[in-house]
Amino acid sequence: MLKKIVKRKVILDKIERAYGFKHALEFTHQALEAEKTKEDKILILDFMLDVIKRDLKYDFLTDIFYREEYFDRGRKIRLPFPYSYYDETEQKISIFERKIGTKKVDLSEECVLVFPWHRKRIRENIKNIGSKEFIYDKYNHFAYYFSPVGICFVYNGMHSTTAGIGFKKGFIEASEYDMTGPLGHVYTDGLYWYNSHNNLKLKDGLLDFRIGIIFELLKLKYQIEEGLK
Repeated sequence: MLKKIVKRKVILDKIERAYGFKHALEFTHQALEAEKTKEDKILILDFMLDVIKRDLKYDFLTDIFYREEYFDRGRKIRLPFPYSYYDETEQKISIFERKIGTKKVDLSEECVLVFPWHRKRIRENIKNIGSKEFIYDKYNHFAYYFSPVGICFVYNGMHSTTAGIGFKKGFIEASEYDMTGPLGHVYTDGLYWYNSHNNLKLKDGLLDFRIGIIFELLKLKYQIEEGLK
């Protein structure tokens, strides 16, 4: 019985994600068709990108409050983007091949994805950083920053980073990678990533449908900006 309930919940979650993605893209295309100037179209896209990133940022951060204890212990959290993709010649390319450098990430402003899971650790960090300053530790805080998507993915130092975000204090440094390559070779339906050249599903799953929306909106923005040049 429990297996059936879990399976049903998974199916319903997928349906909800698919419809959320679909409706967001419908809104986007309606807005772009209604607006006459490219400047207004970009304004709307920038607004949507900013709001969706903020929603995504705090949704992951607050998950620890709404779930059972140790809900995430031992679970490997997938990257927000496919680890690798294929170009038009079917050459496999890693998203980590194009490193730009190191990015200073403002915890109060940037879209930082962090996944706290340990209740005691988060309580201690809230008390510590709430009464003091957030101090970046290069031996503890590890993250990737994906440009120009503007998403930072934290994979170590999660609980202190969570407190820093909540109190809007401090910064971390992240290895910055250029994501313009995947924009031309990958697309998503809100559930999975696909190869744009043959429509085959990529191996890596989509972490969240909102990341898919951000990805597709950014592609539309680039197309409009190219028309302005």
